[in-house]
Amino acid sequence: MSLKNKGPSRKARNIFRIDVQATHGWQVRIQRQNRSYTQFFSDKKYGSPTKAFEAALAYRDRLLQELPPPINPTARLRTPEVRRKAAEAINRSGVIGIGFSIKVTRQGVRRPYVQGYWTDADGRRRATSRSIEAHGLKGALELVCRKLYEVQGNRGLSIEEMMRRALPALEKLYQQTRTKR
Repeated sequence: MSLKNKGPSRKARNIFRIDVQATHGWQVRIQRQNRSYTQFFSDKKYGSPTKAFEAALAYRDRLLQELPPPINPTARLRTPEVRRKAAEAINRSGVIGIGFSIKVTRQGVRRPYVQGYWTDADGRRRATSRSIEAHGLKGALELVCRKLYEVQGNRGLSIEEMMRRALPALEKLYQQTRTKR
């Protein structure tokens, strides 16, 4: 290891140099499962920046052996249960895959739509929407429910059950947008 005034010049994962006022040394910082592990190794206590770094390195290596491996933050989002819970958290219609939106035309006219969302066999997100003005709220919802039932097969709810669950929430959302006009 080479020294550059303060200690080793190489970078080591989870080890950081602290040089603030009278504080000089190396700090080890590791986080696992929302818990932090921190230890400071003073140049003064260990006799030199190099010896403090070596102590920090040994502590870090020992700690990494004892602790479980880090959780891949995106891996947990890939499970079907987590994706379902996330969808339920942002869902306002009561049925996953059915939503309500307002599209604004180039002329600035606001048009309400019932939307349907699903993931196809290749993992791509797909969508359909039907105009409430053209089909009425129940008609637009029925068309979207039929499409969802068609693409999801028997894995989801029946068309009638989707409509029964989604209609009250969509009526409320539609009324809210009509009062805002």
